[in-house]
Amino acid sequence: MSHRLPPLNGLRSFEAAARHLSFARAADELSVTPGAVSQQVKSLEGALGVALFRRLPRSLVLTREGEAYLPAIESAFAIISRATELTAPALHGRKLRVGVAPHIMKKAAATIRKLRQAASDKDGVTLKVTDDLAELLDGRLDVLLRESGSHPGLHVDRLDLSGADGRPMPAVLLTHPGLAGCREHRTLIRRLKE
Repeated sequence: MSHRLPPLNGLRSFEAAARHLSFARAADELSVTPGAVSQQVKSLEGALGVALFRRLPRSLVLTREGEAYLPAIESAFAIISRATELTAPALHGRKLRVGVAPHIMKKAAATIRKLRQAASDKDGVTLKVTDDLAELLDGRLDVLLRESGSHPGLHVDRLDLSGADGRPMPAVLLTHPGLAGCREHRTLIRRLKE
């Protein structure tokens, strides 16, 4: 039986934009431009024949149809993610290799405690002190936590870490797109935001 499916890239863009209510933040997550997210959502809306968002001057709002569609799409992606973890044993149990910039190691003690706890728990991470983007790009790291920056093709999460002086310390977590959103990545983000 053939399934009637809308454009899958459009579904990914819709789901990310709906979570963030922003094409720009969805674009960061998906490592594409905001214009690409907008076009993919527009293509999806065309295929469905309904508007999923109301585009306001500085924000997005889900339409009634978008609100009704979103839970099923989130559920479908969760099912696909679980099936992938069960089917691809190399992904299951693999530790996320996390690089941490030396400056963050010095200035964000509370964050480093969380990361060391994650490494000692069963959260599936290993830590390395480095700020070398090349290690991430050539596959020796999966994730790099540093003060700033981005790179085409990498997923970017912007974070406020707990600085040594108690003030928020802006940072970015750069991740290979294929790993962004996996269970280990989500757990790492959750720990860093605690």
